[in-house]
Order: sequence, then C-alpha cells, then structure tokens
Amino acid sequence: MSTQPKAHAIYQNDPFLPQRDVVISVLLRQLKDISERLADVESAKKGMIQDLTYMTKRLADVENANKEMTHDLSTLKLSEQRSIDTSKRLAETNVMLENVKKEMAQDLSNLKNELAQMKKQAEGSKSQPNGNGQNLDDIQTQADLLATPFQNATIDSGDEATASARFCNCRRLTSVTDTLSKDMAEQKSKLKDLTAKIDAATSTTPASSTSSSTSTTSTTPATSYVSKTNGKMPSSCADLVKLGYQQNGIFSIMGNKEVESVYCDFTKASSDEDFQKKIGIVNRKTTRVSFHAQRSTAFKQPGTVSFELLGTNEGKAMTESGIFTAPTPGTYSFALSGVGLASVLINLEKMGATEAAWSNVGQTSGMAGTLIPVSLRSTLRLNKGDQIRLNLVDGIIADVPEHRTNFVGFLLDEDL
Repeated sequence: MSTQPKAHAIYQNDPFLPQRDVVISVLLRQLKDISERLADVESAKKGMIQDLTYMTKRLADVENANKEMTHDLSTLKLSEQRSIDTSKRLAETNVMLENVKKEMAQDLSNLKNELAQMKKQAEGSKSQPNGNGQNLDDIQTQADLLATPFQNATIDSGDEATASARFCNCRRLTSVTDTLSKDMAEQKSKLKDLTAKIDAATSTTPASSTSSSTSTTSTTPATSYVSKTNGKMPSSCADLVKLGYQQNGIFSIMGNKEVESVYCDFTKASSDEDFQKKIGIVNRKTTRVSFHAQRSTAFKQPGTVSFELLGTNEGKAMTESGIFTAPTPGTYSFALSGVGLASVLINLEKMGATEAAWSNVGQTSGMAGTLIPVSLRSTLRLNKGDQIRLNLVDGIIADVPEHRTNFVGFLLDEDL
C-alpha cells in the first residue's frame, strides 16, 4: 500500500508553506540584487583599470618630458661654458690685435721717416756742383719705390702688396677672430633655441600641475591674449587655441561664476566631445570670511542680539553689535547654539544691501519654564553688502561666563 497520498496531504497542510514561499521569493530577489551589484562592481573595476592605464601613460609622458628637459638643460650648461671660453679667447685675440696695430703703426712711422731722409739726401745731392749723377739717380729711384706704396698708407691699410711679416700675422689673427665670432654666433643661436624649447615644455607640463594648472604658465604674448579674447579670461579650450596653445594638458578656465579645471585635447576638433573634458571646480576663494561670536551674560531686551566676545573674526565682517555684513558675494553658512528661558523665540534675519527692512530667513524657539537648548542652522546666498542678524523676539537668552551662546558663520563658496 502506497503512502504517497498521505505524505502529499501532510505537505498541503503544512502551516509553514506560505512563509517558505515568501522567504524563497525574498532570497531570489536578494540574489538578483547581489548579481546586479556584482555586475556594477565589475563595470566600475573595468573603468578604474582604464583610468589607471590612462594615468600610467600620462605619468610616462611626463617622465619622458622631464628627461628631455634634463638633457636640454645639460646641453645648455655646456653651451654656456663654451660661450664663456670663446669670449675669453676673443678677448685675448683682441689684445693681440691691438699690439699688432701698435707695432704696425711704429713700423709705418719709421718707414715714413726713412723716406723723408732719402728725399732730403736727393735734394742735397742736386745742390752740389760736383754732384754724382749716378748716386742721385739711385737715391731718387729708391725714394720713388718707397713712396709709391706708402704715400697714403695708414694703420688700417689693406694693401697686401706692402704687407710685411707682421701683416701676415695680422691676417692670421683676423681669420682666427672671424672663426671665433662665427662660433659665438652659433652658440648664441643654440642657446636661444634651447631656451625656447624649455619654455615651451614648461608651459604645457601639467602642474600640480598647476596647478591647474592653470596651470600652467604660458609663453604666449600678452598682445595675442588681448587681441584674440578681448582682454577676458579664457572660458574654453577653444579660447586657449586662439592664445596659441598646442600641446594637450590640464588648464584652468573661467566658467559661469567659477573657475573650472578642464583637460584639453588639441588633437581633436573643437566639435568633438573629447576636445574639452571638465575635471572639477578650482578652489576659488579670494576672501576668507569666518567669525565666532559669544555671550557671557543673559540677553533680555528684544531686538538685535549683541555679543561680548569675538573669538574669531576673519575678514572683519562681524561686529559686537551683532550685525554681519557680507564682504563678497557667495554662499555663507550660519549656526546658533545656546540656552533659552521664558518661551524664547529667536529669528535669523537678513536685510539686502538695497533693502530697507529685515526679513526672516530662519527661526528657533523654546518652551516656557526651565532652561531649554536652542539651535539654528542656515545656508544663505548673499550679495556683497547684505546683512545678517539674530533678533530676540521673545523670552530670554540665558548665559553664564562659560559662554553658552555661540553664533558662528563662514564663507562656503565665493562668486567671481
């Protein structure tokens, strides 16, 4: 006799059967969620591997650029040393040339004196009654031979036909001088090329890149900046192209109201989505603003809450009278903590720079009777000159020398 129908009946009457089905359904859903999460993790892992590969490539490019710059700097130092040696040799050559000129001037003076003496001898021979005609003719011939090449001779004469051995030495020295001058000109040209190459490399190397980079510093002429961007800060990679940038890198540009850090790929067309990639927002605070105001005694009079101690007041925007004036446009954070009595009610109020009345932007209160903590937090967008205050509407702000009342505020983000 089979027992199968009986077992089936028992299974049908199992009171835990619905719960098991629910548990199994929940487990299946959880298993599906885990599978989806594992797929997301795998996808994120692939993305991280791609990013790591890209960063490794970029680091290798930077290392290669650093090696090239090191080699160029070594070549530059060697060229500078050669230029110094060449300058010394040129100075020594100039001294030698001056000495040769002096010797030549002395020789020329001696020759002129000899020529004058020979002329006098010739004239004296003519005046003698028993003059020797042959001697006279010989002296006159010698005088003419000497006079022809030296009549207009000067220290700078270039007539090689009358040059002596010293003139030959002078020509050799002049040749050496010309060679040294050409060598110096070549060295100066190489120095100029190396300097331009180093400037170009440093202007496009990512700064920690500069500093955003901005980093990044540029060798682009200021006239190009003014004429091609109308004197405004570049707001896109396309503006950087106008300024003459050609090598890819990370740069800082002016966004809507904030400075953005972007990666520019100048090998792409400006219409390509990879031409400009936004990386993030550059820390753009130009003004530091923060304060910490405290009380040490109770405040009972309704109105603007004043403070007896300003422990911190960076930017000098807060006063002991309790009025905060925004020194620059931006987003500010304010917080109050303290203890109240007698149904205390405190408003956080704002008055715009062009307004004449206070408006409520926050509120805190406490029940009557015993001491009760009160607190308030608010984040506000303020323009330059807008004012903030705490206004005691009702009750008492209880305080002791230990400073229960603390009012703080600081600038989160500045609008440029």
